[in-house]
Parts: sequence; C-alpha cells; structure tokens
Amino acid sequence: MVAAATPLTADLHPDIKLLVRHIEMLFGAGCDGIALFGTTGEGTEFSVEDRTEALDGVIAAGIAPGRLIVSVGALSIPDIARLAHHALDRGVDSLLLMPPCVYRGGITEDGTFRFYATVIDRISRVDLKLCLYHFPDICGVPLTTRVIRRLDEAYPGIISGVKDSGGDLDFTEALIGRFSHLSIYTGSETHLPQTLAAGARGTICGLGNAMPRLMRAMFDAPTAFDRRKLVPALLGGDSILSRKPFPASVKAVLASASGEPGWNRVLPPMSEIAMPERDWLLRDFFSWEQNLPPAWRIFQPSEQEDRSQVVKMKRA
Repeated sequence: MVAAATPLTADLHPDIKLLVRHIEMLFGAGCDGIALFGTTGEGTEFSVEDRTEALDGVIAAGIAPGRLIVSVGALSIPDIARLAHHALDRGVDSLLLMPPCVYRGGITEDGTFRFYATVIDRISRVDLKLCLYHFPDICGVPLTTRVIRRLDEAYPGIISGVKDSGGDLDFTEALIGRFSHLSIYTGSETHLPQTLAAGARGTICGLGNAMPRLMRAMFDAPTAFDRRKLVPALLGGDSILSRKPFPASVKAVLASASGEPGWNRVLPPMSEIAMPERDWLLRDFFSWEQNLPPAWRIFQPSEQEDRSQVVKMKRA
C-alpha cells in the first residue's frame, strides 16, 4: 500500500482532482491500496474539513473505499473521532493512528495506552478497525509491545494491525512473532524481503509514490532471496529522495513527471526544495530510474511500452 502524497491548491487545500489522478496512476502501476493523510501525505497539517472533503471527493471520483486506509491522526481527540466516524461511514478498509506529537518527553506507556483507549471509547463503533502507527522519529512517542498487547487484550477485534516505521528490523520481526493474528506492515521498504518471509502483511510506504512498479516487483518476487536482489535498486532511489525532507522530494519528482507545478507545494512548516538542489535531485532521480529495467519504471517507460499511466497523470 502506498502512503500517498497530497497535492495542494494555491490556497493550500488538497487538490482533489490531482489526488484522484495520482491514485489512479498508483493503482494502474500495481498498488493494492492507498493510505491517505499519513506522514507522507502531511495529514495532520490539514483541517478536519479539508480531510473529510478530500475523502468524499476521492470516493465520488470512483475510488473504491475498501482500498483505502485513512490516517486520522490529530492533536485533539474530538477531531480524531470526527475523522474516524466520517471515514467509517464511507466504508474505508481501516484507520491508521499515531500518538500525537505533543508533550514528547513526558508520555509514559500508561499515557500512550490511555490515549488510544480514550480514542477507541470515544469512537465507540463495532465496525472500527484500527491500525496502530509506530513512528517515534516523527511523534517522539514509541509504541511498545506492552502497550500493543494491552490494547489488543482490552479491545479484541478492534486493533487490526501495526504499521512500523521505526526502522528497527528486530522490532518489526518481534511484532510479527508476538502478534501473528494482527496485520503487521513495515514502513521501511528495504526490510520487505525479511518481513514478508517472517509473516508480515506487507508495507505501507512512501517510496511507492515515486517507484510503484519497483515496489510491486519486490512484493511479487517468489522468494526472499529474489526480493533481496531488488534492494540495491531501491536503496539507490531512496538515497536520492532522502537528501531533502521526503514529502517535498516526492512532490518535486511528481511535479516534474506530470507537468503539474502544483505538486511542488508543501504545507508549512515544510518548505519546497530550493534551486539548484531541486534540479540536482530531479536529474539524479530520473537518471536512476532510466537505469532500471523498463518494466520497473513508471515515469520513463521504454518506447515500446504503453505510456497510458504517464499520460493519465498529465491529462487536463
């Protein structure tokens, strides 16, 4: 699943038409589903109204809600509950929730449990499927196995899985081993060979925005050994996009590939990538992609290949 970047209008609201075209491109490139308004999608910087209107617009455009995971992270628990009810009423697959990035140094395991428990009690729906989101580098609050166990036991059937973006393979494998009944997703794409072999459900990843066919090829490779052979190619592209803040880098690539300069917009406090660094990043990224086998490219297919996915991104 791809943690989708969110294109913006000139007044910094989600550009729903461009977002729909992006999602269509990703599905056409082999992605199984989309996570909306996560960290790559700058979700917590949007208002509740922006996020609910964007979800309604995406579904109205024909995107199946059952292929969507919606991140409902916010600083206010009532806002989280509003976002959750709206998404569940639309029939999305599940919800994704990270602890809020406030009081970073003072939140204990009991506090983390209390946060999730309060959210679940406030939502109070039997159709709730909640995927916990471990990303301590962003929010400063880790999700420990003890907290996950407490939540799973207190709310059986509600906790559907864990997205682990902590970057610690040992921790991801521990989650897979201890919570085999939950869907464990890695947010670290280079760990996919090992985590799939250990029993992970898959990945919810930001890199899929810019290299969905390569991610699909890694997922579909028959063995962990075959998947590991794709890791150097993945690392090559990742190292280029990681020179600058990741959402801005991905958006720069999408703006250049689609001919839509609006893709370059990011929400404050993030900044667009300044020149000449943006040109250098784009030069190196498209050079990296050109060296991939044609079947793995998304922006520069071979002359013989159907270019419909690229055209779809550029249509008026």
